[in-house]
Amino acid sequence: MIQIIIQLVLLISLSKTKAASISLPNYPDSCGGVPIPYPFGIGPNCSLSETFELSCKSINGTSPPYRRDYLFLNINISSGQALVNMPISSQCYNSTTNSDDYKNWEVDLLHITDFRFNHEKNMIVVIRCDTLAYTRCFSDNNNSYLGGCVSGCDSLESLSDGSCSGIGCCQTSIPKGINYIELWFDENFNNSKVYNFNPCSYAMLTEAGFMFNTSHITTDQLLRQNTSAVIDWAIGNTTCNTAQTNKSTYACRSIYSNCSDSSSGPGYLCNCMDGYQGNPYLDEGCQDIDECANQNQCSEPAKCHNLSGSYKCSCPFGWRKKHNNLRDCELNLTLVIGICGGIFALLFLGVGIYVAHERRVLSKVEEKYFQKHGG
Repeated sequence: MIQIIIQLVLLISLSKTKAASISLPNYPDSCGGVPIPYPFGIGPNCSLSETFELSCKSINGTSPPYRRDYLFLNINISSGQALVNMPISSQCYNSTTNSDDYKNWEVDLLHITDFRFNHEKNMIVVIRCDTLAYTRCFSDNNNSYLGGCVSGCDSLESLSDGSCSGIGCCQTSIPKGINYIELWFDENFNNSKVYNFNPCSYAMLTEAGFMFNTSHITTDQLLRQNTSAVIDWAIGNTTCNTAQTNKSTYACRSIYSNCSDSSSGPGYLCNCMDGYQGNPYLDEGCQDIDECANQNQCSEPAKCHNLSGSYKCSCPFGWRKKHNNLRDCELNLTLVIGICGGIFALLFLGVGIYVAHERRVLSKVEEKYFQKHGG
């Protein structure tokens, strides 16, 4: 009987400490070292929908996750974002033909209805000492935008590492809700004037905070590199209120999850409630956070007690919680004074009882003496 009880305790303990799965049961949860959390999945029937279906392409001995031609570097289900690999457009002067060789690109997410480029974490960057690049963008609602960025300089001495304000490097933002971007160069600008120290122009969509370096001007390193950009993704094209009316298709499966409308366009996102962590898109994906595992949750001498989705701090006997900080304890002076007063009263009562008892004993002795000796 004792062995059975011990086994049950061990099973309960293991179930509590088991790591939460990020993918559907019995399906791959990573690809090329990149974690693949549901609603994304590798191969058919592994994802929430075809939109989130990725494949592992073998490239140079590795198998990174792809969605069509887009390499995924990271997927974040809390923010509803992913980091993807991006090409770099180039315009390089060819001294033999006395003309420029172009490599322009476009990124089309129109066929992936739940994806769009993040307008706060990305920007267009153009690099060269004599160039003008254009950008054409389309949004979910078929709005189109046309912009440009011009960069110029006369010599290397005018360049400054980290500066991208128009001298050798310029940058511009993108509109909100964009899912198509095209970049190309103005052919009226070429590298013939600065060819000796700046053979190529570059234009890219990249993460905000791009750091310009003069080596981008003097070398062709960017011809052999890619950059990365942040895309937003969401579930469907409805709001939370609408999605919750159909429980069979509602994507927030965990009972400890909540729903929020996407801030970048149509659709919604799921997140675990406060006090829980994991994957809200799975039935048991959100699990309780053991706040007491953090030794600093409750200040000494308070004791931490983990609760479902929360925790509490309790104070030992003789202490009480501070009114302005429930994590700290302070001496309960009222109780201490009361206990000390009680102890003093008991001592006083004990002394009184002892004195009275001794007086009674002495009185009886005197009475016996009186009776024996007749006064």
